[in-house]
Amino acid sequence: MIKGEYIDFIRNSLPQVDKTDRFHREQVARAIDVAVSQVFQDAWNNNPVKKAMERYTVTVSKTPTSDATTGRYFINLGVDVVDLPRKTGGVFDVLTSSTTTTKFVPVSVLEGNQLYGSESSLPGNVVGYSWDGARTVEFWDMSAAEASAGVVVRVIQKFLSYGLTDYIPLPYGQEAVVTQMVREFLGATPPKDLVNDNADIRNG
Repeated sequence: MIKGEYIDFIRNSLPQVDKTDRFHREQVARAIDVAVSQVFQDAWNNNPVKKAMERYTVTVSKTPTSDATTGRYFINLGVDVVDLPRKTGGVFDVLTSSTTTTKFVPVSVLEGNQLYGSESSLPGNVVGYSWDGARTVEFWDMSAAEASAGVVVRVIQKFLSYGLTDYIPLPYGQEAVVTQMVREFLGATPPKDLVNDNADIRNG
């Protein structure tokens, strides 16, 4: 689905807030963002296999910079990432932009702190990476040469981080689920018919 078209489709399908107005477009977009993230979380919980989720990722290319305080390298992804119940959330892979043999492995911040600068640090050609839950990916035991080579990161980004003309990859058949969730979030689901149509209705 195309982001802008999907926002308009759902917005136009919702009942009017009053006789003269509809839900604001930004309000609908934010509700879709929450719903799409939930769909991805459910998809991972139902089938927690990285390869099954790779089709929904986008790539971000960056050159890590050094943190003046810690000395460790990091990147700002520039996009918001879906938080999945796994060590690095919706950050699925980090690859080197060069032809070096560097391998990147996911670690938690706790694991990174235990490994960094210790005798049990990672092998020379292995770099750990962790995600801060927002937009920062930090690297553990990365050399200046490895940083200058640049990295390519594959992430499942949030709906709001896509451009209006971007295609949004969703698990098969989930568009209707997202639409229903948005209706519920916005309180736009029509009330159930509480009238008993089979009742014996008589005058007097």
